[in-house]
Amino acid sequence: MTEGELEIVVKAHEMQRLELKESFGVECIETACAFANASGGYIVLGIDNHGDLAKSPLRIEALRDYENRIATATEPSVAVDAEKLAYRGGQVVVLKVAENPLKPVAYKGRSFIRKGSVNHQMTPAEIAECHLKSTGASMDMVTVPGVNREDLDMDVVREYMAKAVAEGRRSFRSDEDPWLVLKKLEWVKSETEITRAAYLLFAKEPQIKFPQAIIHAGAFRDEGALILDSCDVGGNIQNQVERTIEFIKRNMRRSIVVTGKAEHDRVWEYPVEALRETITNAICHRDYASPHDIQIKILEDRLVVISPGLLPFDMDLEILESVEHGSRPRNKLIAQAFYDMHLIEHYGSGIRRIKDECAKNGNKSPKWSQSYGSFITVYESRIAEVGGMKGGIKSGMKGGMKADDITTVNTEDLPGNLPGNLPENLPATLTGTAKKIYSLLRRDGRITYDKIASAVGVTRETVRVSIASLVKAGLIQRIGPDKGGHWEVI
Repeated sequence: MTEGELEIVVKAHEMQRLELKESFGVECIETACAFANASGGYIVLGIDNHGDLAKSPLRIEALRDYENRIATATEPSVAVDAEKLAYRGGQVVVLKVAENPLKPVAYKGRSFIRKGSVNHQMTPAEIAECHLKSTGASMDMVTVPGVNREDLDMDVVREYMAKAVAEGRRSFRSDEDPWLVLKKLEWVKSETEITRAAYLLFAKEPQIKFPQAIIHAGAFRDEGALILDSCDVGGNIQNQVERTIEFIKRNMRRSIVVTGKAEHDRVWEYPVEALRETITNAICHRDYASPHDIQIKILEDRLVVISPGLLPFDMDLEILESVEHGSRPRNKLIAQAFYDMHLIEHYGSGIRRIKDECAKNGNKSPKWSQSYGSFITVYESRIAEVGGMKGGIKSGMKGGMKADDITTVNTEDLPGNLPGNLPENLPATLTGTAKKIYSLLRRDGRITYDKIASAVGVTRETVRVSIASLVKAGLIQRIGPDKGGHWEVI
């Protein structure tokens, strides 16, 4: 580094990879540890936080001492390159820290990572993720105990193969053995060593081992006090996206936009393609070690997607929204499968596409945040509710539309629409899902759990719980045995 380069870096205040210190101390070792666990950086000794030379003289001759103190205090050892540099009429010491090949690096049993201008102490989950990343692995490469080849559905594997070939991203033969494909891709290691990715993607019932691998979606009013509709989307994770989009579509409104064309445009309350990208990312990149499920909340004025797991340990919100950032998947095998089926792209362009789709639809870009171990995406509604059933449009929309362009809100698409033939005096405590199931049972008392789950878009367990609530409410009763009997509406 030259004096001119140092001047530029100090003025730019690029603190993600730069630390200014007046003298050497414990914080320098922690910073070296944090840089080594990330992408490296520079510690400049002899400069204060304002970029001026420190008032106290620096031991310029102690270059090897600085290097040795960092190397001996860190585990695994961090190699630092120290050099003297002229700066503003004086001299400083620049400690260049490279990214360590073996991670995580620790100092006195604690590991640090650089986030902005702060050294953040890594959590146990971040330490595990960091270690796997340094070996080229990821959490979805871990095998699932107690499962074997028989737990996988080879027809689902064949569907993946067909999609990958159709998208031009794989060249599987039509007669290729799906089990051998899984072995070749290293998604399975043996008959009894099935990776987490293969299980979530291709298991017959992935929620047996991963009950949290579902999307719990709900439509609410009164800030969540009133539930209009709800749905648990389970099954193989690659099939959860479209079923979730279907639920959202039936619970969001569309407006008619006057454009001068023969047929007016009908615009969704939220940009569907942006939501598809957000949900796909949530499924692909979530932390499957977390016991929590993905949650989607459709409220009066916003739609919220909550995904378990924070951003990867070496990424923050600023990097996420940068157009230069690359893809850093938490689950490499799942990300590869999603890429093969053209559900995602590898090169980290999802945020830009989300913003573009929002602008096209007349929505603001969503807001991203992290809280309580979850990554949160919030979309603002482009339709501001007025009086509950009729809507107007918020001012200041993007995409070239104006509030005057909107003549009506199509009330057919308002949330809470349920199948017909429902009496008016149903208990207020029933969920939207239970009401839908009740409607189906009124039509066909012999309908199976599987058909109900498919029709409503929920799991068998949700069907069981909802039917139990209908029985408790005195709305239905079972006639005959489980097999051969039927439900009768009271």
